[in-house]
Amino acid sequence: MYLAGCSGTKELITNEPTQVMQEEIPSSTIDSSETLTPKFELEQKVRDSLTQVYKDEIYRENQIKANRITTLYILAQEKFYSGEYQDALFLINRALRVKETADVLALKGSIYLGLGSIENFVAFWRQALEMDENLPIPPSPAIVEELKRQGLIQ
Repeated sequence: MYLAGCSGTKELITNEPTQVMQEEIPSSTIDSSETLTPKFELEQKVRDSLTQVYKDEIYRENQIKANRITTLYILAQEKFYSGEYQDALFLINRALRVKETADVLALKGSIYLGLGSIENFVAFWRQALEMDENLPIPPSPAIVEELKRQGLIQ
């Protein structure tokens, strides 16, 4: 046994570990990993579940948008190739409100060619080719000829 003093007080110190009764320790200082683990696991499960719900909702919304764009694009393309340019323009503008893509811009340019507006044809095709330089060129001789004439393709 040793006597030690600190700040004018004396304590008895032994080389044996001090045993403290569990009841003497406030519950907030008890090993928190034991009490927080189940709560933490539950919170983590809830977070994971909500994250999955969020991901599923985002995926669903993106699928709806993709389907809407595809549907409007195909309908506009059908109207364009049947010579119904005003209807095609209406449909392609609706597709552009969902999302602006190179394909949609190119079709809008082609529709303007059908309507006789070379200026708009060039503007939309230029914008489309800037977005995607590997954009497929439609097999329409009139479109290919005008794109070459305007220097947009070789």
